[in-house]
Amino acid sequence: MSAGTDSSPEVFRMLFVCTGNICRSPFAQFHTRFLLGARLGPWARAFAVHSAGTSAVRGHGMHDDSRAQLTTRRDHPDVAAFAARQLPDRDVLLADLVLTMTREHRSTVLGDVPKALPTTFTLREFARLLRAADPAEVAALPRHPVRRAHALVALARGARGTVPAVSAEEDAVPDPVSGGPEAHEAAARVIDESLRVVLDLLVPPPPPRPAPPRPVPPGAGHPRPAPGPRPPQGGPGPAGPPTPGPAAPPPAGPAAHPGAPVSPPAPVQRSPRDAEAPARRSEADDLVPERS
Repeated sequence: MSAGTDSSPEVFRMLFVCTGNICRSPFAQFHTRFLLGARLGPWARAFAVHSAGTSAVRGHGMHDDSRAQLTTRRDHPDVAAFAARQLPDRDVLLADLVLTMTREHRSTVLGDVPKALPTTFTLREFARLLRAADPAEVAALPRHPVRRAHALVALARGARGTVPAVSAEEDAVPDPVSGGPEAHEAAARVIDESLRVVLDLLVPPPPPRPAPPRPVPPGAGHPRPAPGPRPPQGGPGPAGPPTPGPAAPPPAGPAAHPGAPVSPPAPVQRSPRDAEAPARRSEADDLVPERS
C-alpha cells in the first residue's frame, strides 16, 4: 500500500487477495473503487483499496477478459497503469479488512500473518456473515463511513460460527484465468454480488429518480371533470328538467277498467239547516258578470 494518506486513522484500508493478481483481485479492487466513488463522492477518498497475489505474475497488467468486465471503466488511467504485485506481510498488517477469493488464500494470509485473523475473511464469507446480521444491530451502526466500515468488520467477526456452514466451493470465487470470456464474466458476477451486500450496508444506494411526467399529446385537451353526486330520484338535478319519480299506482275503481259502465254520482246528502241556507258564492263568482 502507498504511504501518506493510507496511514491516516481516518482512512479505511481494504486489501483483496487472489493468486496471480491479474484477474479476480484487481477486478474487485477497481470495481470497489468505482462503486464507492459513485455512492460516496468525495468521501470515497477515505477508502484505500488495493490488491495483491499470493503467487503474483509480477509487473503484469490486468487480464484483458477480466478488464473487459469493468465495461466503461476498463480504460480508466488507474486500470491502464495497473501492475500485479506479490502480497507483502506489511500490507496485511496495515489493512483494516482483508478479503480473499478462496479459503486457500485466507489460509496463506493467516499462515504468514496470524495476527490478521480478526480482519481476514473470504469475500463470500464476509458477505454471508453480514447478510445474516441482526437488522437492529445494523440500524445502530455509526453513520460516519469510516467508523461504519470498522463496525461492519466487528459485526462480521462476531457472527463467525453463528451462521450455517457452507462448502469451500460456495465460499470461493472461481478462478477464470484458464477459461474464456464467459469464465471471467462469471467470476466478476460473483464478486459483484458479494461486494454489493457489503456496500449496501456501508452506504445504501441512492433512491431511484422519479420518472418524468408523460407529455400530453397535442389536441388531447383538458381532462373531463369528475361527475358530481347524482341528485335524489324525483328531484331536480343540477341542470335540466326534474327527474321523474316512481310511477303512481293505478286508480282504484271503475276508471281502472276502461269500457265498464259508469254509475252516476250519488246525490250529496245535506242537512236540513244546509238545505234552508242559500248557496254560498265563491270569489270566482264575483269575477263573472251576471247575464241580463
